Amino acid sequence: MITPIRRNWDPRDFFDELKPAMFTAGPATLRARRNKLWPELYTEYDARHLKQELFKRNLIASSEAEAFFGAWSADEERHTDSFIQIMELVAGESERDLRDRLEARSHDFSAIDEYLEDEFSLLVMIAFDEMCTCRAYAADREFYAGLGTNFLRWLREVVADEAVHSINAVNVIRTRHCDRIPEAGTILDNLIGGVGEDPEYTGTFVLDYFDKNYTKKMFANCRATVLRNVAKPLTAAPAD
Repeated sequence: MITPIRRNWDPRDFFDELKPAMFTAGPATLRARRNKLWPELYTEYDARHLKQELFKRNLIASSEAEAFFGAWSADEERHTDSFIQIMELVAGESERDLRDRLEARSHDFSAIDEYLEDEFSLLVMIAFDEMCTCRAYAADREFYAGLGTNFLRWLREVVADEAVHSINAVNVIRTRHCDRIPEAGTILDNLIGGVGEDPEYTGTFVLDYFDKNYTKKMFANCRATVLRNVAKPLTAAPAD
C-alpha cells in the first residue's frame, strides 16, 4: 500500500507573534481584505462537507484513497485555521463570528454528481482541482507579500500542500485504477467544459472557480499537468 506524502508545518509559527494592531487600515482596505479572504476561507472549510458527502455515498473504496482523504482533510483544516487567523489579524474579524458564518452556509453536491459516481472519477476531479488551487494561490503572491514576509512564507507552504494533494490523488489513481487512466482526459474535458463564465459555487469545495485567477489557459495547463503526472510511475515527491 502506498501512503500519502505528508508535509508538517504549523501556521502558528508564522502568525502567533503578530497582532491585529500591526495591520490597522481604513474601512475600504479592511473591506477589500475581507472580500479577498472570505471566499478562500469558506472554500477550504468546505472540505469537511465534501468528505462527509463522500462517506455518505460510500465512495471511498480503497485503503489508499481512505489514507489520502484522511491526510487531505487534516491539511484542509490547517488551511482553514490559517485563514481564520489571517482574517483576525488583517481584516478585523473574530474567530467566533467567522465560524458561525461558516456553519450557516448551505451545501449542494448535485452540481458534481457525475464526478461522484466512483472513486476513480472522484480522484481525477480532486487531482485537477488541487492543481488549479495550487496555481491560483501562487498567482496571489502580490496580495500576501503586501501583508508582510510571514504571510508570503505561509503562502508557499499552502501552495506546496495543494501540489502534494494533487500528486497524492494521482498516486492513488496509478496504484488502484491504472486500467482506467485512459478515461482521465475525457473526465477532465467534461469538467472544464462545464465551467461557465460566471460559475455558481454551491459549497462543494471543488469547482470554486469564481476568482479571476481561474482562466481557460490555467485549466488547460492543469489538465496537461494532471495527465502528464498520471502517466508517470509512482512518485515520492510533487513533480509540478
